[in-house]
Amino acid sequence: MNLKWNLSRQVSLLALALSLGAQVHAQSEQGATPGQNLSALRATELRTDKLGSAPVLLNLAPGAMLRLVSLEGGWALVEASAPTAKAGAKVSGWVRASAVDWKSSSSAASHLASGREAAGNTALTLGVRSLPPRINRHALIIGIGRYADSAVPQLPGTRSDRESATQMAQAMQVPTSNIRYLQDDQATGANIRQALQDLTDRVQDGDRVFIHYSGHGTRYNDPKVGGCTEALLAYDGGQSTGMSGYITNREMADMLKTITNRTDKLFVMYDACYSGGVAQASSATRTRGLTNVNDEGALRAKFSGTTEECGRPVNVKTRNLVVEATASGALPQDIVHISASRDNEISFDDELKGGLATQYVRDCMLRDAKDLDGSGAITMDEIRQCAQEKIDKRMLNDANFKPNHLVLNGNAAFVPAWFAQANAVTVDPVILAAPVAHASAPAIVATKPPVEPPALTGEQALHQMFDQRDAKRRVQVTLGKDKLKIGQDALDLSVQSDRAGYVYVALAGSDNKSVYMLFPNDLDQDNKIDAGQKLLLPRPSWRVKAGGPVGTDSLLVMVSDAPRDLSALAANKAGPFVTSLNDTQGRASLGALMSTGKAVSSSSCSSVAARKNSSLCSDAYGAAIVAVQETK
Repeated sequence: MNLKWNLSRQVSLLALALSLGAQVHAQSEQGATPGQNLSALRATELRTDKLGSAPVLLNLAPGAMLRLVSLEGGWALVEASAPTAKAGAKVSGWVRASAVDWKSSSSAASHLASGREAAGNTALTLGVRSLPPRINRHALIIGIGRYADSAVPQLPGTRSDRESATQMAQAMQVPTSNIRYLQDDQATGANIRQALQDLTDRVQDGDRVFIHYSGHGTRYNDPKVGGCTEALLAYDGGQSTGMSGYITNREMADMLKTITNRTDKLFVMYDACYSGGVAQASSATRTRGLTNVNDEGALRAKFSGTTEECGRPVNVKTRNLVVEATASGALPQDIVHISASRDNEISFDDELKGGLATQYVRDCMLRDAKDLDGSGAITMDEIRQCAQEKIDKRMLNDANFKPNHLVLNGNAAFVPAWFAQANAVTVDPVILAAPVAHASAPAIVATKPPVEPPALTGEQALHQMFDQRDAKRRVQVTLGKDKLKIGQDALDLSVQSDRAGYVYVALAGSDNKSVYMLFPNDLDQDNKIDAGQKLLLPRPSWRVKAGGPVGTDSLLVMVSDAPRDLSALAANKAGPFVTSLNDTQGRASLGALMSTGKAVSSSSCSSVAARKNSSLCSDAYGAAIVAVQETK
């Protein structure tokens, strides 16, 4: 069948449902959806954060009316009526999910004006917040708040960091059974090294790994490298202990080398600081907490003892984890490393809520980050920008310190958790009442009208999916012609991959209205490719001829380890081709689908042995992107 390639035509499409067979795990169990009206099952507290130690905003009586905003890690973010505030005002806060009656009908709380129902307000339209746990995701969470060396200052907030890091891991689809914790005296240098070895033994090709460290960082003179070296301080690290309690970036990179070579993505977060320059200017910061005027939690510097010559970062070359890993042969595309501060700064631990970096990266990843480019997904760089704004606000007008700055290295375009935020740029809190000094006073907020993000071109939409590729999987695409005459020339390309897999070809036209899944399609479902095989597309049964308009069309060719289930997009068709609108929801849906292998959740992938012997248990894909010019 000779199909005309006509990119200018309008295609009537149904909006994608965003479920893709994957509703929010906690929400599907509860039968709850964002925006649902609920009630308090029993007397409970509405808190400022999803931590049992967070200040109480309101005491809620049994039956109190609530509006669900989000479910995260056993907590529910809800809106409740402020008893003493003006009509229509609301208080946002956190309650334990177990304290909510999930069977409340929408009419039960119909009097609670919220979101689009409240006069003059525009609420965030929430889509799929996260996807179900996947057996090929892993996490190691390390938190050290007290040390064997009594001279090392304590960091009580690391207990909260454990809970926050768990919520981030769950958002990244790590099942509870695949999360390992090392806390305080468990986190000795030897135990951390063994935990990394155990992780290496579990991780299989195409898996994804999240490592979170919260504790002290340090810098010391290392004769082996001829200068100062940054390190993480294990429980048994310190001036009075041996070097086994110091884990340098170079050693960490060496221990992670096998994992890096296997994983689709390795995401590492250090909530620690390395420099003593600022800390030494006020030694009291290492012995007691400082109260910031913007919050009740006392702040403690996350930096401990160092040799004098390395105390100040003058003329010191910083070597972050990505630099060390790349020097060992890793590809920066496949690594994400976020640090709590620059090399000449200290970062802070809030003794009530945990590290500023951890709590704000958590909030931005799970809820608050804005989709700045309207791409349909939240990247690590957008998460970093969101978290930095929160740090800046927290440290505003502090008498002693300036804000620390998050540092992101590696793949800044990485999307850690696919979820739709159709109006993610619309929420901008506005204070309706003057701020009060007492932290337990309710914060009354409304929202500003939506601000539309800049339009994303088709090429940019495909590049977002391209940026999620596993760079270790090599895909080569060769065009028969890179310029096609409209109405005359047909598309012709060849695909080669260094690994066997399944080929998917997406096309974004210059009209920027739709993304087409050209292959596989209703006429040709045979998309298997062998390693080294040259696959010629399109096949004779579905030739595609250039049909205009004049301009540049982008082709993204993906070769995934495991097949994808395109049936979730079957209702959206343009002839034999599956299509997805080139809008926020369409891109989010397509991105979530292409990042999810069809068989990973099946029983055949339930054990390490099974996953070791089957590429079908991988979510990874390689990709290449090419441009085609249509001319008259």
